[in-house]
Amino acid sequence: MILRASVGTLCKLGMHAGSKLELSTAYLMLDGRCQFNCLYCTHALSSQSDQRFLSRVTWKEIDPDRLIESLKNSDFKRICVQTVSYKGYRKDLCDLMVLLSKINKPISVSVRPTDFEEVKGCFDLGADRVGIAIDVPTERLFTRIRGGNFRKFIELIENSSRVFEGRISTHIIVGLGETDFEIVSTMKKMYDLNVQVGLFAFTPIRGTALYGIQKPSLQRYRKIQLARYFIFSGRSDLIVLDGDWIVGFKEIPHDALKAFLTSGCPDCSRPYYSEQPGQPLYNIHSAELLSNVDLMREVK
Repeated sequence: MILRASVGTLCKLGMHAGSKLELSTAYLMLDGRCQFNCLYCTHALSSQSDQRFLSRVTWKEIDPDRLIESLKNSDFKRICVQTVSYKGYRKDLCDLMVLLSKINKPISVSVRPTDFEEVKGCFDLGADRVGIAIDVPTERLFTRIRGGNFRKFIELIENSSRVFEGRISTHIIVGLGETDFEIVSTMKKMYDLNVQVGLFAFTPIRGTALYGIQKPSLQRYRKIQLARYFIFSGRSDLIVLDGDWIVGFKEIPHDALKAFLTSGCPDCSRPYYSEQPGQPLYNIHSAELLSNVDLMREVK
């Protein structure tokens, strides 16, 4: 088993030098050579990237027993296990979940399952939630960029959400060539299924097949964040689409700034997946930082 933890997680635990961020969730990763070839991913079969990275976040290898002891005494509210689809990962996940069961904190498992039995298996191991990432939110691009069959993947999410109602999450990456209409349509479907959506901005990483593609503008990403927030608060009628693109909103309610917080499972606070420290934050990881955001300027 190769177990890694994000640098932010280790800093908060006092296991790595650096600033302590206000994180609510501890982020772990079971690592190995992935069997898939998602063209944006540092762990893709074709990737030449440093395997210590996932997106642009560094993950340090850590002794499982030492990590468990530190987590027991922490104030993290949730543990998130990112699982790379390497050969043998299912056994490693089983072993890790046995260790994590000693901590008595809710656990999210992010995995690329091949069938419903694998999703069920994660819950049987003690997961509170299972993340099944769509990433590419349109059939038009899914097979070329992520690989696999889009409709079958959506069907797996549908079936899982019916059996494990309110306990399935997914991820969508903005900026892979999709339209706003395609993202909005997929998010509406997830809302209808009671599947929580976490948003990421595409981030070009050296060594990946899509390194030459630019990341989406902050203005476009803010509009997608607002659309997600309104959809999941039952106000999708506020979104104004002109053909394939969001052109505005009928109104901007007083609570709209919350749309820019990191989205995903409860207590998700992942920082710096989509931006460099010191640059504008695409996903804002604490409510205190919202005071620095000019909502109207960033969505125009």
